[in-house]
Amino acid sequence: MTEEIRRAVIQAISEKFGLPVYGQSVPQGGKRPCFTVEIEEMEQKRLLGRRAARRVTVRIAYFCGEKKIAAAEGLAAAEGLYEALCIIGRDEKFAASGIKHEKTADGIKLTAEYEYHIIFDEEETGLMERLEYNGKGAVGYETEGDIQQGTAE
Repeated sequence: MTEEIRRAVIQAISEKFGLPVYGQSVPQGGKRPCFTVEIEEMEQKRLLGRRAARRVTVRIAYFCGEKKIAAAEGLAAAEGLYEALCIIGRDEKFAASGIKHEKTADGIKLTAEYEYHIIFDEEETGLMERLEYNGKGAVGYETEGDIQQGTAE
């Protein structure tokens, strides 16, 4: 699911801006302006039963084309990213629970948090073995269809 969120973020940015979006860092000789998308953090909290809540933090960096106009270009990119990353995905939609950005020397760095719930597969557990104490059957075990009600003597 985390990889699905990362791909949905990349797709949303690509559709909104039409600029190169790299999955990790900008490769040497990469075109600018461009974006990079990385999973920064993932957290899981256990809920009742077989359920869990996960929170994924995605870091998006925007690198401006020219340093002279980096402030204005970065602000425009941040506004576009807020719109593009609010709700992502095609088949399964994810809404950002929090988005914030900060200015850097050559662009902006934006973090978006997405939360979702999962259900674990049910584990099969075998039946408990026959309980014996000092070589004798304990109270409450079944032998040949009859439940024993006495003590283990």
